[in-house]
Amino acid sequence: MLVLSDSETQNWLATFPPRTMEDVHFDARGPFFPDLNASCIDLEYPRKVEQLPYLARQLATIGYEEHDFRGALLCFTNWGVWNPAEEKIGYRLVEALHSAAGQPKSFEAGPGHRFRADELNETIGMLLLPMIFGWDAVYLPQWSYGTDQFFLHVSHDSYVTVVTRTKEFHDKAFDLLNGLDLRPKPGQEPRVNRFCRVP
Repeated sequence: MLVLSDSETQNWLATFPPRTMEDVHFDARGPFFPDLNASCIDLEYPRKVEQLPYLARQLATIGYEEHDFRGALLCFTNWGVWNPAEEKIGYRLVEALHSAAGQPKSFEAGPGHRFRADELNETIGMLLLPMIFGWDAVYLPQWSYGTDQFFLHVSHDSYVTVVTRTKEFHDKAFDLLNGLDLRPKPGQEPRVNRFCRVP
């Protein structure tokens, strides 16, 4: 895992090759798909907290096999919304993970996390933290094929949005999530307008 500051995260995103209509785009509002077929799926958190790791694992690899994982970028984008006493627990956990990776940055100084292909479990563990502590985060995975089919937005309001680029992948993901009894719903208009738009 590579811990990135906000500016290092922005610089890393800026080094992407020229964006085509089939790639994730980035601007001041965050990532989005400019594809006309882009859409969103909303998922509320499970009723039982012990089901969160299952949800995180399913979402981290939805539509792909784990062995095709080639890394990911996970960025915390908003925090401090709820009770500071509880959130500090999460900050310390993240800082402990930073130190374990040999990069002792504070939570605020290291909101970006770049994971290697052999760090899927670590990626899922980090994806769980914004769900548990009520932060906003963005998860951008890479795969050995078909990269840029989806990304995730974790909301501090206890839901995750799966942003899909194509209708085919949207339908596949929706069916998979429905088959796992995760109660997917079509994305609400504010999220579609944010994550699926023309630059």
